[in-house]
Amino acid sequence: MTDAHRRRQIELAFLRLWHAALAGGYLVAYVTGDENTYAMHLFSGYLVLAVLALRLIVGLFAPPKSPLRLPRPSVAKLRDWLGGAKGRNPLFAWIGAILLAVVGLAAVSGALADVVTWLEDPHEAVAEASLWFIVGHIGFVFFMYGGRRFLDRLRPMIAKETLR
Repeated sequence: MTDAHRRRQIELAFLRLWHAALAGGYLVAYVTGDENTYAMHLFSGYLVLAVLALRLIVGLFAPPKSPLRLPRPSVAKLRDWLGGAKGRNPLFAWIGAILLAVVGLAAVSGALADVVTWLEDPHEAVAEASLWFIVGHIGFVFFMYGGRRFLDRLRPMIAKETLR
């Protein structure tokens, strides 16, 4: 195994661990938002904030071809891809950047709501909205990695039915 391959494996393992910490922290924060479990809500919310801050720091200093580099959405890349260019779907970068922003806003507004109490309602609204962005992200990933293969298997069957 080459050093470059080993480094990439380590970077991908870091990303998986980061996703697990972010998803777990978000889930715990989301389900413990009531008053009875508020300490757990605070802890997991600050965990999400810390994990996002770590991701931003690592992503800003990652080399250009590293999977740790922050997503960089580009309208030009999206236009080229829609026009038939090969390569990774640029929507991944758009969704990643949007998710980092929305979940980051939920985490920051929650931390600020600890001090500025009038931010509690906006924090709750952003947190509720972020859940739908997360569901959309999961759906997109499942479709891109599994759904397309499923549709490719269905196409011949659909074509046969329409020819009858």
